Amino acid sequence: MAVRNVLVVGGTGPTGLPLVEGLIARGHAVTVFHTGRHEIAGAPDVPHLHGNPFDETGIAEAVGARTFDTVVATYGRVRLLARHFAHRCEHFVAIGGTPVYRGYVNPAELSPAGVRLPVGEDHPRVRVDAPRFAGYDVGPIRAAEDVVFALDAAGAFGATYVRYPIIYGPRNPYAWEWNVVRRVLDGRPWMILADGGHGVHSRAAARNAAEAVLLAVDRPEVAAGRAYHVADDELVTVRQWAELVARAAGADLEIRSLPSELAGPGWAMSAFGGRETASCVLDTSRLRTDLGYRDVVSLRDGLRDTVEWMIDNEAQLRRAGTTDPFDYDAEDALMAAYQGLVRDLDEYTAPFRATIRRMSVPQTAKGSA
Repeated sequence: MAVRNVLVVGGTGPTGLPLVEGLIARGHAVTVFHTGRHEIAGAPDVPHLHGNPFDETGIAEAVGARTFDTVVATYGRVRLLARHFAHRCEHFVAIGGTPVYRGYVNPAELSPAGVRLPVGEDHPRVRVDAPRFAGYDVGPIRAAEDVVFALDAAGAFGATYVRYPIIYGPRNPYAWEWNVVRRVLDGRPWMILADGGHGVHSRAAARNAAEAVLLAVDRPEVAAGRAYHVADDELVTVRQWAELVARAAGADLEIRSLPSELAGPGWAMSAFGGRETASCVLDTSRLRTDLGYRDVVSLRDGLRDTVEWMIDNEAQLRRAGTTDPFDYDAEDALMAAYQGLVRDLDEYTAPFRATIRRMSVPQTAKGSA
């Protein structure tokens, strides 16, 4: 494998540390460019460039006329970084995400609603001028991809996009698992999930996501001009995910369900307040076929590492972990009111229960019930 001079923009988030470590293990020369606000104790000793990767002037001041074999943009404003490194690198690897797909953030964009499963890299993307929805602008994600691949087509560099799903691991900016872990630490016996947590969303352990990027760096002649999905082999429902996290934290939590319209505290499990597509299963066959991807960490081991980090950093996460208010009195009141409504509606559901009981049971090879 050829030794490459690699710039990692970011390098201190959940995928940044395993990415930098993986590049060093492959023998590459690594430089990290970030703001300098989130240094990691014990991280590899590599050169750091400090500046603002979200600003054109900040990028120019920090990087100047330096050239690299490979630039990996895990952070910052990708469009500006891509333009700066046009003809200053051979391979530009950008990190994106599933919100670029139509129907993900705003399910009503497609009919039937939501993304088409499994989601391939050729799934329709949002429009550049897509309206803001659920407090989120998705158009710029599409615009960034368009800029990067246009520069690829113009010969400015070879471009690869790795589209992440939900990432979990230590140092995640939004600590999804903390919604569960804190309840275990607080001795809370149950938690609320929207619609019982029946949705299925692809997830990737930080080390698995970093592995996908490393494989793209390894084979630029294959990865250039391509977009790839990365996701764990194992798929679980939101409910199963919550149960696994709770067990990793040392307890079993009872899962209680509220309709998504009333989910309240359950909305903290979602980046888009429960308004996004109900399920999103990513097709990762392209990454496996082109680059030979395989998981390097299992779901359970990845969750264990995540939960252990959260317990070790409990004080920090209690200050600013997630949007969940952890207002248990309000949860108790909400659930009691909902259960009362369910009891009041019992007489209205009786005809439907009776119809279901009269349903004929089809004969099967094992016989009918």
